[in-house]
Amino acid sequence: MKYELSDAILLCLKRNKRMGIKPSSQSDIANHFGLSKPYVNQLINGRVADSENTRKWLTQIRDYAGTNN
Repeated sequence: MKYELSDAILLCLKRNKRMGIKPSSQSDIANHFGLSKPYVNQLINGRVADSENTRKWLTQIRDYAGTNN
């Protein structure tokens, strides 16, 4: 995962929080996808092994958060 993707997701979460829309936190993402909060944090921050499953989750998280990457 590229570091820039992590920044983009976190910026979108901050934007959503200011606008009062979901998802506005990593907890919202975890609850939406049924994942654990620590796993979502690890995915976003690039602390998991690069695999097809990791890329799939990152794509879904990116789309749900509203990034345009």
